[in-house]
Amino acid sequence: MERKRNKHKLYGGRQDMLIKDILIMHKDNCKVAIKYLNTETTYRQLYSLSRAKAELLKEKKIHSNNIGIFLPNSIQYAVAYFTISFLEKVIVPIGIQAKKAEITSTAEYCELSVIITDTQYMEILTTYFEGFKYKVVVFNMDDNCFYEIGMEELAITEEHNNCVENKTAIMLHTSGTTSNPKRVMLTHKNLVTNVLSNIKSLKLTKHDKVLIALPMFFGYCNTAQFLTHIYIGALIVIMDGMFMPNKFFRMVQDERITNFTGVPSMLLTLLNYRNKYKYDIYSLRYICFGGGNMPIEKLKLLLSAFPSVGFVQTYGQTEASPRVTALLPEYALSKIGSVGRPIPNVNVRIVNQNGSDVGIGEMGEIIVQGENVMKGYYKNAEETLKVIKDGWLYTGDLAVYDNEGYIYLVGRKKNMIISGGINIYPEEIEELLMCHPSVKEVCIVGEEQELLGETPIAKIVLRDDESGVSEGELKNYCMDNLANYKVPSRVEFVKEIPKTATGKIKRY
Repeated sequence: MERKRNKHKLYGGRQDMLIKDILIMHKDNCKVAIKYLNTETTYRQLYSLSRAKAELLKEKKIHSNNIGIFLPNSIQYAVAYFTISFLEKVIVPIGIQAKKAEITSTAEYCELSVIITDTQYMEILTTYFEGFKYKVVVFNMDDNCFYEIGMEELAITEEHNNCVENKTAIMLHTSGTTSNPKRVMLTHKNLVTNVLSNIKSLKLTKHDKVLIALPMFFGYCNTAQFLTHIYIGALIVIMDGMFMPNKFFRMVQDERITNFTGVPSMLLTLLNYRNKYKYDIYSLRYICFGGGNMPIEKLKLLLSAFPSVGFVQTYGQTEASPRVTALLPEYALSKIGSVGRPIPNVNVRIVNQNGSDVGIGEMGEIIVQGENVMKGYYKNAEETLKVIKDGWLYTGDLAVYDNEGYIYLVGRKKNMIISGGINIYPEEIEELLMCHPSVKEVCIVGEEQELLGETPIAKIVLRDDESGVSEGELKNYCMDNLANYKVPSRVEFVKEIPKTATGKIKRY
């Protein structure tokens, strides 16, 4: 089967590939694939390691279709990723910032009978799953040991699909609460299509060297950086720890990085870094950015500060695998503020409330069509039908066209808050705070913040007899149960929260 699927030209652009085929193409390639800290792995080694781990897991006769990854950005993450793809199971990444309630609810909802981790995170996971009623096997990649927790087998949702490339390859987190999470099902065809579109859009080759600083479980990084560069046989360099401008400039200089993808907050730190001109960054062809608002005046300063770099403003959604549009460097100034035009093989329209195309300069909702559009939300047909209509993905993002077809974002229909490029969903924080005995009502809204774009704040109505609760207590409560980036930056105690005539919270 492997040989049969591997009979295609390397850059031929077949969309019937599976994710594992992306690595199989390079199984005899001795070039370095990934560098991280003081370690590196070649494509051949990445292939061999992933196959070997897959064989170990195969012996466990895994009950579930879905396997979790609980690892930071690393070579280990890449090995775990392709291990699952060789098993022809579904990849379910879990951010290492996630807390107990987030992790256990994901395991139950996504029916994870196996989670892959390493020694560093083994104790955290086993502690979190203590008392968990369902059977979960935690696989430690460092010592190849399995640790079983719980007894009761999870009920498994079977996926029936005769077309293998249309089977789910990965499930990425998007909106939803802890008790009612939402995972985007992206198929092999979705991902490969978007990879090929990205390569064609930016004219990437095997000679490129990409620096990864975004979390690898983000849709933005998963496709546009990780899979895209594995496909073309390029070099991936992973930044360790937090993104810092001095690390960025040093790594670009030392590794001769050719492209980087970040969010506006990252780029603003580069602009403010006083030693930015002490480094040789002439190898850097592209800095792609998206996932939040970039002030036009700041963008002009970036273009002026780094004239040798081509800045590419992008737009996408996890549900679209994710990249939808790109504004290429030659239009960075003449179309400043635009997110560009659709990348190859992606169709975009802007429509009004009746579903009719709007005219030039008229505001409407962006809708997307193409092989990159998700299969749907896992176990949530109702929500899927709300956003996919007649084959078009309704993004909830509002935009206008100019007379040359360039797209300008003007707002969002959704409640989502984007902080430092990370999507934060108010309902998840609200659900948690409503569990606090002192809280009667809560509304989470986004507040503008220069570096992060937005930050969540909590407006809270206390119960009559709970006036003594402090802001610090409520923030600590959030910190104990949510990833840190979801914790409100401040709490406002209010007498009431405005509502619509139907009783819904007025967020804005």
